[in-house]
Amino acid sequence: MTEEHLEKVRTDFENSPFWTFIGLELKELKEGYVLLALPIQKEFINVRNSVHGGIYASVMDTAMGMAGRSLGYDEVATIHLNIQYLKSVMEGTVYSEAEVIHQNRSTVLIEGRLMNEDGELIGHCTGTFKLSIGEKG
Repeated sequence: MTEEHLEKVRTDFENSPFWTFIGLELKELKEGYVLLALPIQKEFINVRNSVHGGIYASVMDTAMGMAGRSLGYDEVATIHLNIQYLKSVMEGTVYSEAEVIHQNRSTVLIEGRLMNEDGELIGHCTGTFKLSIGEKG
């Protein structure tokens, strides 16, 4: 993959309103792999006094979408997510790692992992994403 394409992926995601709103930070981006960090904000805490599962899903979905785009595609759309919530977290920073595990002509299967600051797995996800070349019109 070209450095120019990876830079475009980085720029597109970092300039999105959602990225800014939630406070994501890019730690690593290479072809087929992404690592993001998310400092926990008080607004993420649910009635159980832990980070809401929707935050887990959003962060893993974002990392996995970036991993799909890193393969050279202009558009990646989530078709299916399967999420396992393994452990709760209440503070600190979480890290979302995504890696492509299978690709065909029009879709890609990606594995997402969410870890706490101690490196413990707190969420696991697999997702299928539709791939397309060409800018949105």
